[in-house]
Amino acid sequence: MTENTAVEAVQAEATASEAPKKLTLHGSEYLLPASSDQWPLAALEGFEEGKIVAALRSLLGPEQWARLKEAGATLSDLNTLAEQVATAYGFESAGE
Repeated sequence: MTENTAVEAVQAEATASEAPKKLTLHGSEYLLPASSDQWPLAALEGFEEGKIVAALRSLLGPEQWARLKEAGATLSDLNTLAEQVATAYGFESAGE
């Protein structure tokens, strides 16, 4: 591997880790921060307190949350998104 190739590989990995996490529900895509280090504190508090709806609302932000509601999301859909969040960030589960 040449020095340029090695540098390009490191840059590609850094860029990929900075890319937003993507969740998909019924064909719609929702973007979340690239890392849990970038989560709003309200999201962290929500997950710690077991308030999954509040945590997801904070992670999605007002525009994506409104779009989710307008799409007719259900409690089952929120559970699906919560599990996707856990998987995307490497957690065992979204909590109960």
